[in-house]
Amino acid sequence: MRVGTRAYLTIGDALAAAGPGDTVVVGPGIYHERLRIGGPVVLVGRGRPVVDGGGEGHIVEILAPCTVRGFLLRRSGVNPEREDAGIMARVGPVRIEDNWLEDVQYGIYLKDAGGSVVRGNVVRGKPLPLARRGDGIRLWHSSGSRIVGNDVRGARDVVVFFSDRLVIRGNRVRDGRYGLHYMYSNHNRIVENRLEDNEVGAFLMYSNDIELERNVFGRSSGSSGFGIGLKDADSIRAVDNLFAANQVGVYLDNSPHSVGVRNVFRRNLFLYNQTGVRLLPSVHDNRFEANDFVDNDRPTDAPGGAVPGAARQNDWTGNHWSAYVGFDRNGDGVGDTPFSYARLTDDLVSRDPALRLFAWSPAFPVLDLLSRFFPLLRPVPLVVDTAPRLDAVALRLWEEAPPVETEPAPRRAGVSPWAFAWMAVGGGALAGAWKARPRRRR
Repeated sequence: MRVGTRAYLTIGDALAAAGPGDTVVVGPGIYHERLRIGGPVVLVGRGRPVVDGGGEGHIVEILAPCTVRGFLLRRSGVNPEREDAGIMARVGPVRIEDNWLEDVQYGIYLKDAGGSVVRGNVVRGKPLPLARRGDGIRLWHSSGSRIVGNDVRGARDVVVFFSDRLVIRGNRVRDGRYGLHYMYSNHNRIVENRLEDNEVGAFLMYSNDIELERNVFGRSSGSSGFGIGLKDADSIRAVDNLFAANQVGVYLDNSPHSVGVRNVFRRNLFLYNQTGVRLLPSVHDNRFEANDFVDNDRPTDAPGGAVPGAARQNDWTGNHWSAYVGFDRNGDGVGDTPFSYARLTDDLVSRDPALRLFAWSPAFPVLDLLSRFFPLLRPVPLVVDTAPRLDAVALRLWEEAPPVETEPAPRRAGVSPWAFAWMAVGGGALAGAWKARPRRRR
């Protein structure tokens, strides 16, 4: 280790001897020690030196504004109460750049460390069950920070709590619970991130004024499986994002929750999801414009079924729907008739999830076909788009450089002679659900 022209046996000795503004250079090797940085220094690793924490406590604890760059940090403690971390920053601003962290309970933890930069780091969590892991990157009261170009895998979440005016750009988060877990954090930009193979891509709660641009939310497959979920979230602007192969692309719960506020979804691609957009019955004042809904099993649904007037609670204008059946006689790119989505079997399943047993049987398409010709069977529409767009603009843009591997959601079986055999098997259950279904007022 060197500080200027002086050499030291341990990194800790070099840090203790360094003065404000000094650079501590660490050469290749394996160092079995835990570091505390108490002064404004620059700690640089050359040749990727290894700092082994021995499975106890924090590997690096930062108590003063500083820079940490170029290390492999491994084997933090695993104490959940102490929140053992690869790097624990208790003050800001700090710069944490180009480090590799592995076998760590928490990866990089900014605690009251506003104005910091976390850039180009790789974080790999401990090989523990998901519920026992710590977070790959965690921000707590660290406003004004930038989280850029990091790769997190096998951790629990990337967490942002009580942190405003952030830029979160170009990160990749995989194999966790929440790719991004937001609470009480406002005026943030989330741009060009890839949140893939998590139980939930992102969940934004109790936050407002968030911009989401050109992100990938892919293959979310947990018990909820949301690409992104919003809970009591206001003034959210989601533009040019890809929601692919999730159980639910976008989930909306009481968002927006303030009066006179609107969330906007524009030019997003919903591709191969089981459900494109799920809205709780009370959700209103969301605007969906110029989005592409392509080959989703259901473009939208509502737990408990749509309520009368549901289609007017949110604004759906100028979207492309692969399920649209219509014409464009004047060639203006807009369908001549509105797109209205109301599928009887979806409505039945939303009221009695046990009926999903028959979801891919031929019985379901037969019921949906019958509901088109018998108004008494027709459910309340959840979506009405008065200007459906025929051209899939967002799909074409993403096809130029596909950023995520996708597989179609299972499709429903087509109608065949066996449909009537399935009707005999499932008819009793479906008929019972229909009798219990609330009737529309006339």
